[in-house]
Amino acid sequence: MLLSMTGQGLGRHAIGPWQVSVELRAVNNRHLKIQLRMSDGLQGLEQQVEARLRMRLRRGSLQVGVYLSGDIGNSRGQLQADVIKNYWHQLQVVAEDVGARDALSFRDVLLLPGVIDEGKRLSSESEFEPELVSAVETAVNSAIDQLNQMRRAEGDSMASELNRQLARLEELTCTIEGRAPAVVDDYRRRLQQRLAMVLSDMNVQIGEPDLLREITLFADKSDIREELVRLRSHFGQFQNLINDAESQGRKLDFLIQEIFRECNTIGAKASDSEIAQRVVDLKTIVEQMRELVQNVE
Repeated sequence: MLLSMTGQGLGRHAIGPWQVSVELRAVNNRHLKIQLRMSDGLQGLEQQVEARLRMRLRRGSLQVGVYLSGDIGNSRGQLQADVIKNYWHQLQVVAEDVGARDALSFRDVLLLPGVIDEGKRLSSESEFEPELVSAVETAVNSAIDQLNQMRRAEGDSMASELNRQLARLEELTCTIEGRAPAVVDDYRRRLQQRLAMVLSDMNVQIGEPDLLREITLFADKSDIREELVRLRSHFGQFQNLINDAESQGRKLDFLIQEIFRECNTIGAKASDSEIAQRVVDLKTIVEQMRELVQNVE
C-alpha cells in the first residue's frame, strides 16, 4: 500500500462551550516537518498536538492550524478589536504591494499575537480543562484520518501507475536481453569486413586465434548479463514494496536510484545502437517513476 505525501484534512469537535477546528495541509518532504499555528488560547497544547502528528505521520511538510471558539475558561479571552483592525490594515497594504490581496484570510489574523487578551495564559496541558484537551485531541485525530484517506486514494493511483511503468521496464529489459547475444556476432561480422577491406591490398594474414582473442575481449567488455540479472532483482523488490502493508517511500527511492545506475552501466557497456535506444527508453520511464516515488511516504 502506498501513501501519498500530499493532501489535506479537516477535523472538528465540539464539547461543552468549546468548538475546536484543526486544518492540515501536507506536501512532500524527505522528513517530517511541522509548521504549527495555534489559537492564542491553545498554545499550551502545542507539544501534545505535535506529538500526536508525529505518532501517526512519518514524512511530509505539514501546515497545521488549530482554532478554538467558545469560552476558554480561566484564560478569559477577549478579542482586541483595535489590534485586529491594525493588523488587517497593515496586511492589506503589504498584500496590495506584492499582489497577494486575494490570499488574505481573516482567520489568519485571529492567530496573530495579541489579538486575544487571554488574561492568564495557559502554558501547560495540566492547566486546561480535561474536556478541552480531549476535544483538541479528537479534532486532531479526525483531521489526520481525513488526510490519510486522501493520501491513500492518491497512493492507490500512484501504485497503479508505477505498476504500469514497471511492466514497461520488464518489456524493455526482455528486448535488451533478446538482443544481447547478437551483439557479439554483429561485432565479429563487422570486424571481419573491416579487416578484409584494410588487408585486401596487403600481403598480411590475420590468424583465427588473433581474431578470436579480439572478439573475446569485446564480448567480455560488452557482457551485460549481470546487470540484467540485477535489474530483474530490483524490479521484483520494487513490486514487493508497492504491495507492502506499509508505505515504503524511502526504500522505493533507493531502488529507483539503483535501477537507474544499472541502466547507465548497460548503456555504457553495450556497443549496440538498438540496445542504446532501449536504454534511453528505460531511463525515461525511470525518471517518470522517480517523480512519483518522491511523493510517497
